[in-house]
Amino acid sequence: MRAALLNLLLPALCALAPLAHAQACAGPIAALAERAYAQRPGTALPDRAGWVREPLEGACRVWPARPELTLLAIPVWRQGAEPDLRDGDLEVMVLDTASARPQAWLRVPHALDSDAIRATGLQLDTAAYQLDAATRAFGVRVDRSGSSMPNPFGETSLRLFVYQPGALRAVSAPLVVERMNGEWDTRCAGDFVQIERSVAIGPARAGGYADLVVRQRGTQRSSRDVDGQCEETTTPTATVRYVLRHDGRRYPVPAALAPL
Repeated sequence: MRAALLNLLLPALCALAPLAHAQACAGPIAALAERAYAQRPGTALPDRAGWVREPLEGACRVWPARPELTLLAIPVWRQGAEPDLRDGDLEVMVLDTASARPQAWLRVPHALDSDAIRATGLQLDTAAYQLDAATRAFGVRVDRSGSSMPNPFGETSLRLFVYQPGALRAVSAPLVVERMNGEWDTRCAGDFVQIERSVAIGPARAGGYADLVVRQRGTQRSSRDVDGQCEETTTPTATVRYVLRHDGRRYPVPAALAPL
């Protein structure tokens, strides 16, 4: 039972690990980022005093829907702060796969800010987010973890982006697709809640992007010491369905689905 509890808690116990990255490019991500930033126009993603890019903590992926393009996401941190209390922006670029020349770019301010909840990983999501007949989005997922052993916490949020020639824009606020939190005595007794959300594309809408259909499933876990044995019970929570409608600019995300 203790092993099962540790498996449940593992995602939230990674707060001290370096920022994880998802790399699926033709070469080392640092070399790709160096080529890309060297070719950007002078006004694109300017270097800023007191901020540092960390390519090795970033993510890159050839876009399966458009293999002539490669997606790149790089964290940019304000220097001089503690790891658990620092400002962090996210820079996203769409590159020509053959040359690494930037085709579009965007900086998302404060996307990785950390306080008690620390950003611990970046992933590129290239699922089939077909918003209309001509528009396919991609996503950037950000993993976050808390540093408290008695009160573990971990979540992953998804933000969607749309690329059009020469332009890149975010079309959603961050949406939590996975979360685990709870409280325990670090030995056995405790209560935990885990939720997972899937994001699907609804039917096409005339004159606008399709709805995002979010389905939530979850479990509640409790563990107690019974005569020296750690016994665990698991109860599924009710399935919940949300529909997010594009308002002409972006998909508003209700507070129930937003990151902490």
